[in-house]
Amino acid sequence: MSNDLGLDRSGNGNNWTVNNITFADQMLDSPTNNFATQNPLHIHTDGSPTFSEGNLRIVTALTPAGRNASTIGVLSGKYYAEMYHEAGVSGSWVAPRTVVGITTNAVDTIRGANGGNIGNLTTSEDVGYAGQDGRKNVGNSWSSYGASWAIGDIIGVALNMDDNEVTFYKNNVSQGAISFTASSEGHFVCGDTSGGGGLTAVWNYGQDSSFAGNKTAQGNQDGNSIGDFYYTPPSGFLALCTQNLPDVAVTPSEHFNTILWTGNDADGSTTQTLTGVGFQPDFVWVKQRSNAANHHLTDAVRGVSQRLVSNDTQAEGDMGSGQGVWSFDSDGFKVGNRYYGVNDNTYTYVAWNWKANGSGSANTAGTINSTVSANVDAGFSIVSYTGNGTAGSTVGHGLSKAPDMIISKSRDSAEDWGVYTRALGGTSSLFLNRTLASESGLADWHNTDPSSTLITLGYGAETNISGDDFIQYVFHSVDGYSKVGSYEGNDSADGTFVYTGFRPAFVIVKNIDDSGMSWIMADTAREPTNVMANELYPNLSNAEYVSSGERWDFLSNGFKLRSGSAVTNEDTLIYIAFAETPFKYSNAR
Repeated sequence: MSNDLGLDRSGNGNNWTVNNITFADQMLDSPTNNFATQNPLHIHTDGSPTFSEGNLRIVTALTPAGRNASTIGVLSGKYYAEMYHEAGVSGSWVAPRTVVGITTNAVDTIRGANGGNIGNLTTSEDVGYAGQDGRKNVGNSWSSYGASWAIGDIIGVALNMDDNEVTFYKNNVSQGAISFTASSEGHFVCGDTSGGGGLTAVWNYGQDSSFAGNKTAQGNQDGNSIGDFYYTPPSGFLALCTQNLPDVAVTPSEHFNTILWTGNDADGSTTQTLTGVGFQPDFVWVKQRSNAANHHLTDAVRGVSQRLVSNDTQAEGDMGSGQGVWSFDSDGFKVGNRYYGVNDNTYTYVAWNWKANGSGSANTAGTINSTVSANVDAGFSIVSYTGNGTAGSTVGHGLSKAPDMIISKSRDSAEDWGVYTRALGGTSSLFLNRTLASESGLADWHNTDPSSTLITLGYGAETNISGDDFIQYVFHSVDGYSKVGSYEGNDSADGTFVYTGFRPAFVIVKNIDDSGMSWIMADTAREPTNVMANELYPNLSNAEYVSSGERWDFLSNGFKLRSGSAVTNEDTLIYIAFAETPFKYSNAR
């Protein structure tokens, strides 16, 4: 590697002359393998670290804290990284504190409790190892651990997500394994300083064992013969890079897709066959873009002719044959005449499409029998049942994990759409057709989170009116395909970064703290380039709106807010996202 800087490997002799760069500037990244770096978008809420050397050299400010996390988060596997302490604080324990560790992607945990050090949380999901006296911080509890470290030392981080352990190494000497709590949000390698100190850290995830020229490169590789480490990674631990990430279990385009079309019905009798979905959809959500019109939701369990409207409380309506969306086909669906707002001549449309499992089958797992169409691999099911009005009743959802989001609607009565999200828990509800903040003390979910088999119902109008038929759309996160979560907005044009672990294709966001805030929908089919500003709203019939206030970027590993709008980037927000490409294979836009 040291002898081929600038050389043309094609054999054509088109070599480059090296000018003002050194061997230390050469990295191992390629179009087929990308190593993690520190993420300039994923930093301490109040911090302002400086990034250089390809985002591997991080200088944290004296104050405030400068926590920063890796670009890749992991849910499984064993990974190794190194940090060289180039400059900065050392000395007494009291303050400042220089910490290396792991952190999660839960609500603002990159900040930590009250802005404190890594590990400064009420749960043991993240772990810190302090340089001043070698203490560890787990679940906001500092205790003795290992040796102190200072300028010139190399700290190794061996993250074992299979056994929920992390081991820190000082100059290749293990300081011992530390257990932590597994998180559905994934874990990131992280560095920090706080208390008025400062830290210059140079990271190596396998791309540069010289640490930007500070050390003599050693060229050690992981067990897959990948990387350039100063020390040989512990047995079984791999470089944190895309090639070492596990293969995804779900190919996004086989389970979710978005299509666009222009209506062609001028006389009230024309139908249109739409293709390009890539599979036969079981849940189709249509919205007219160019003019105001109701949302149009159909699914294979209720029957393709049965329409619900997300922006209204109205009961289910039977459109009849040849009307609205009237046929689910092998590669899409058919739309009927213009009267249901799906095929007006020259008007433009979008449809978001999900694959479940056909018309469904009987599920007797709960106290109320249900009909369930479940796509277990993709974490999505459609659940139909008849309410009994009894709090504590349960219905089976057909998935293998507990749902993270449930959207529920009475088919027979003019009632709100109830939304459960794990970020709020079973004590609170949102309403898809309204702009209200979250409300607690309601009777929708019986103050109970769903389990891996059952959804618990209260006696609320959104979930369990006696004698009413109900439909629920049920989702849980699937690594590399979908993500349901929450984030804290920062009310800044340099907005919050939300890690999803994939390049998003479609995102819905809702502010849960303030009333008057619409749900917002964005997708890459309607707007394939950043910055994105074309909005639709599940709770409104409005035409597509090009916003000057809400703007965001869809990135290779998540999305980044680019405005200080209260609708998308202030207070606490929940979201659901579906992938265009898993991070293992994704590119930035």
